[in-house]
Amino acid sequence: MISLDNVVEFGQFTTDGIFKFEKSFSFTYISEKSNGCIILNSMAFYVGEEAPKIQFNLTAKEQDVPFYSSHRYKIGKCADFTRQSWRVPPLFLQGTKLTVNIQIPSGTVLFVKNFNSTIDKGGNSLCCGLKHNAHLGFWGLAPDNTMPAFELAAECNFQSCIAVPKVTLDGVIVCIHDDTINRTARDSNGDAPSEPIYVWDKTYEELSNWEYGSYKNEIYKGTKLPRLSEFFDLCAKTGMRPIFSTHPGLTIDQWKQVKDMLECRGLLSSFHIKSFDIDILETAYSVFGTDIDGYTYDLDNFDDTQIELLKNIGIDNKVCRVGIEVKFAEYTEQIAKSIREAGFFAAAWDIAQRDFDEYERLISWGVNEFTEDYHCSMGLNY
Repeated sequence: MISLDNVVEFGQFTTDGIFKFEKSFSFTYISEKSNGCIILNSMAFYVGEEAPKIQFNLTAKEQDVPFYSSHRYKIGKCADFTRQSWRVPPLFLQGTKLTVNIQIPSGTVLFVKNFNSTIDKGGNSLCCGLKHNAHLGFWGLAPDNTMPAFELAAECNFQSCIAVPKVTLDGVIVCIHDDTINRTARDSNGDAPSEPIYVWDKTYEELSNWEYGSYKNEIYKGTKLPRLSEFFDLCAKTGMRPIFSTHPGLTIDQWKQVKDMLECRGLLSSFHIKSFDIDILETAYSVFGTDIDGYTYDLDNFDDTQIELLKNIGIDNKVCRVGIEVKFAEYTEQIAKSIREAGFFAAAWDIAQRDFDEYERLISWGVNEFTEDYHCSMGLNY
């Protein structure tokens, strides 16, 4: 665990256990055991016109290059680092090094104190209206659409997590992004399949002869293809909301199976469905109606006709949330305005990390959600 002892040399004591920092600094922590978790157990706030920024860098054992580097994101006027503590992704190897960089602009003063102390928040918080969804789990670090990635998203306090379902030859609904297993599957020798293997052409047992983790990092070797039920179990245990990104879609009977799985775990009302295919959303709506959290129409490019397609499904957006999610590079203020004026929430997606100023621009346009693969918010909403 990291405590304020790590940073005391860079600041000065004021009163009530508060440290005061006026210049940028960084510190390093090295994990002393495997399967540990670093916790930054502190609270911070600042005074000044420009916000301080914080960045995490993780370096794996015996490697010179980091295997994860977060964004530099702003510390709020008064923000708790997660609801109870700020969790850096679990450190799987003894000797893993974490470097924390704190950038303090000229004229700004940062105050840090123990979480157990009390400070007046003054009604301010870090949340500025942009919710981050963990896409395929936290797969900036872990193999996508697997239990390690889902667990890491939950560990980092993401409120919602996106999984992509597929159905095997024997009817088992599993979590895997691609139609084939070739990108992520490896045999005992670490080799990928030599020919395309489609999920729907093999039974779950046949697909389980492969492992789906070492393509990302050797520490994940042996990771199995997860059943959808395992993902739902994790969501029920942690409170993380399940989201589907469906391509291709499921049959009516398969959607009903998903609904039963959600109902028995108490997850139905928090479930959300996203798709690039309007027909998939319409089919799902015929099964779920307004019993779930809502529906999102994903788009690469936007035009007004897509608003009409979504309206034509007839979803009552006063009962559940209905949104349109557009690729970040295509977003404009006018697009966000058109989506909101139609009565839908505006969301964005991207496969690349973005600078904080770009998030702020989305917020200023009224965009509510952002989905990305390499998460910089560590579960916090801006």
